[in-house]
Amino acid sequence: MSMNVPDLYRIEHVEYACEGVKVFRFHAPEIARASQPGQFLMVWLPRHDEIPISISDVCEGDVEIAIADVGDCTHRIHEKSAGDMLGLRGPFGRGFSFENVHRSKICLVAGGYGAAPLKFAARRLIERGARVYVLLGASTESNLLFVDDFRRMGCEVRIATDDGSSGFKGTVVELFVELFGYDVRYVDEVWTCGPEHMMYRICSITKNAAIKTQVAVERIIKCASGACDSCDIGGLRVCTEGPVFDADVLQDTEFGLWKRDESGMRVPVKTGNIISSPATPPIFIPEDDPMLESNVCGIQFKNPLMNASGFAISGKMLYRIAKSGAGAVVTKSIGLHASHGHPNPTFIEIEPQTYVNAMGLPNPGINAYKIEIEDAKRANVPLILSIFGKDENEWLKIVKIAVNYPIDMIELNVSCPHSGFKALENDPESLCKVVRKVSYVAHSHHIPVVVKISANTDDPAYIASLVEKHADAICAVNTLASKPVERSLGIPILGNPSGTGGISGKKIAEIGKKVVFRIAENVSIPVVAVGGIFSAKDVFDYAAAGASLFQIGSAIVSRGLPIFEEIKNELRKMLSEKGYKNVSEVVGMAHKR
Repeated sequence: MSMNVPDLYRIEHVEYACEGVKVFRFHAPEIARASQPGQFLMVWLPRHDEIPISISDVCEGDVEIAIADVGDCTHRIHEKSAGDMLGLRGPFGRGFSFENVHRSKICLVAGGYGAAPLKFAARRLIERGARVYVLLGASTESNLLFVDDFRRMGCEVRIATDDGSSGFKGTVVELFVELFGYDVRYVDEVWTCGPEHMMYRICSITKNAAIKTQVAVERIIKCASGACDSCDIGGLRVCTEGPVFDADVLQDTEFGLWKRDESGMRVPVKTGNIISSPATPPIFIPEDDPMLESNVCGIQFKNPLMNASGFAISGKMLYRIAKSGAGAVVTKSIGLHASHGHPNPTFIEIEPQTYVNAMGLPNPGINAYKIEIEDAKRANVPLILSIFGKDENEWLKIVKIAVNYPIDMIELNVSCPHSGFKALENDPESLCKVVRKVSYVAHSHHIPVVVKISANTDDPAYIASLVEKHADAICAVNTLASKPVERSLGIPILGNPSGTGGISGKKIAEIGKKVVFRIAENVSIPVVAVGGIFSAKDVFDYAAAGASLFQIGSAIVSRGLPIFEEIKNELRKMLSEKGYKNVSEVVGMAHKR
């Protein structure tokens, strides 16, 4: 995958695998070479949606995926025939680990459609000399998937159906216990994929028996790149750190307890256990960092780095960002009501380390978000709550709720280019009114307000000067409006009905630095920099231009969470070499020439 953007592939063959499930085969040598069992592809149905689908097999440059007819997008895909085109990108995620499987006895436990990734896994296990037992479960015989395929490979197959129409009458978990007992000493490893309550029960059995278990987890996938956190499972991102996890890694996460809907709201998983919530994160105490510590708007920051808004939905992910070295954390933009955002594709790469997103502000709503804030605050770093409203009334309702939460600052997202409604920064009169009224409420609770603007207006510095009287800081720049097009079809790639998204990453760094310089010339309040920060040099340049705090977003996608410690280490070295004792000495340096 040279770039994270869908490419069109011709469907070479389509056939039913079982009732309601069709197998689609594509000739995609580049994808085939890179694919590992347990990984997934993003499958794009142009003009409709893009969905994550597990790879069910790979052979001689062909890639096979099994798609169940379970929703509007999958139903439309089922109407496709050989010769039609679909968009593919991937493979994504972490697959199964094949370490030490030679001559091992591996039991694959599949519930329903979970047989799809396990088919690919079984082929690779057989090739490596493993003895493979396959337990397939379904509600009835017509829903059993890939039974003959597993047998042709040489796997020892056992079947369970809820209604007894084929094989063992009962669940696949009951069959597992019937065959192996609760101590499971007959097998070396268990790999499982299927309904979460089924996998949760399998993991409970194998944990007690101390049997290594790998679990292929399903979550809503949007960005597929570790950016948006829609696939969060208690501080882990399924799209990049999964979908296959070792069972012990999933302990103390939301696995088996909660899923999240498309807004990011927690939804209980049926496990048969009554458990109100995953474990609360332990208290974390960040280390002092004299060279990088900063005081902005009366708030003490151990260091001036933080994530950009949009890169974490759960409190546990924000907590993890803090533990990774961020001096503060910023929430996803939260509205008055839950919103699912736009259909996929929502996040693509247009140039190396340059991305376009059109998430559409998915969020669980301010009333449901308190629990995430409480988890994040266990990290003991300042928490900045990003909020948005569609009108003045919504802004005020949100802030009146937000001030009762344990937050340290409020960021007003007035500049999202893909929200589906007019960005407030494009209406200066309404902008000033909202900032004044929101700040009045926030300031009455001693909470500073930062206004996030973009370079999408004619004069960002002028916009900043309009709100300076009531805001405590300016954040710049938000993403740049863009509308990527699939050239052969001549249609927008992004799922936003308007096709518009926002560019982030390397490409906007120089624009961001120029805008921050101009804003700092025109206002006397602090500036928070965001846009293309990938290195200590970027931080230094933004600081010299006038910024006091620095938000990192796209670099999390390309470099991972270690980016915070990497930049801090580089920055300390740079400051020391230049004779500075603290990063604040650099702020505004370019204006003093």
